[in-house]
Amino acid sequence: MKKILLVSVLVLLVGVVTLAGTVTVVDQTGRTVLVTQPVTRIASVYGISTYYVYALGAQGRLVMAGYVGVKDAANAPAALKTIDPDLKEKITFGVPNVEEIASLSPDLVLSNPLKDKGMAPLLAELGIPTIEYAPEGLERVKEGMLLTGKVLGKDAYSRAQAFARDYDRIIAAVSTAVAGRTPVSVYFCGTNKLRVISGDMYQTEMIALAGGESVSEKLKGYWNNVNLEQVLAWNPEVIIIAPYGKVTPSDILDDPDWGSIAAVRSGRVYKMPRVIAPWDTPVPDSLVGILWLAAVLHPGAVPLDLAAELERFYSTYYGYELAEEEVGRLLPQ
Repeated sequence: MKKILLVSVLVLLVGVVTLAGTVTVVDQTGRTVLVTQPVTRIASVYGISTYYVYALGAQGRLVMAGYVGVKDAANAPAALKTIDPDLKEKITFGVPNVEEIASLSPDLVLSNPLKDKGMAPLLAELGIPTIEYAPEGLERVKEGMLLTGKVLGKDAYSRAQAFARDYDRIIAAVSTAVAGRTPVSVYFCGTNKLRVISGDMYQTEMIALAGGESVSEKLKGYWNNVNLEQVLAWNPEVIIIAPYGKVTPSDILDDPDWGSIAAVRSGRVYKMPRVIAPWDTPVPDSLVGILWLAAVLHPGAVPLDLAAELERFYSTYYGYELAEEEVGRLLPQ
């Protein structure tokens, strides 16, 4: 009886252990994947899952990796280059073909079925397991961390569990703090000030959780182009600029054509910060992104110290110690 109970506990903690040295998991697309242990060589061809690997302390196992928000190694965030001096050796762009991946002899491939269609079965024919992610959703980020941790070993899974606890704690604090408050209307733009998020995107859910309402939530698909007349009609109370791209708050605040918009008149135009991964994408860092958004939309409402949470997050999950001046730049101004 004790032996049966022990096996049951192991299944709950690590996944379904089918054979000695293997772990079976169900990925975010519902596929059952058998992964031989230990995993020492990882090809993460999906730019979101790469940051899961980093946050779990396993970046040294990456032999190939895509990075959302990074166009070339030279211009990667300084913090990312600090925690991984070998970045330029593993970074890849676009979708590599199966032959390129196989030539690196990975134990595991991390991918996204929408971007890497047809890759998983081809890799399976070569005996290379693939975990597929579908992370567009707040709970999916936590699930993705736990899923990745399960196949990367005890230490990684322990860190994934710690992230899940932090996730639950911060989400609960933000949700409770903004409950009953009038949602703040938010215009969220990307690499162009007239290029906005749709209601299907992760950023819309982040804004809602932080006590806001995206003015472009009725748009569909991915990034949408709009005209100034539409922005004027929306008249958002707050404007947020994505952390990537060249658009700055002054590009909007100093543009007379935008001067009548409520957010511009009150000076509530912000560029979302970034340390390692972009905060507005479904990566672990989006957890502090939600906390930052809540501080922007409802100053003083959340009973958490944003500076302390930022320091703790990057130290715990990336092994990166934020300098005092870095923390100052990350706080809403």
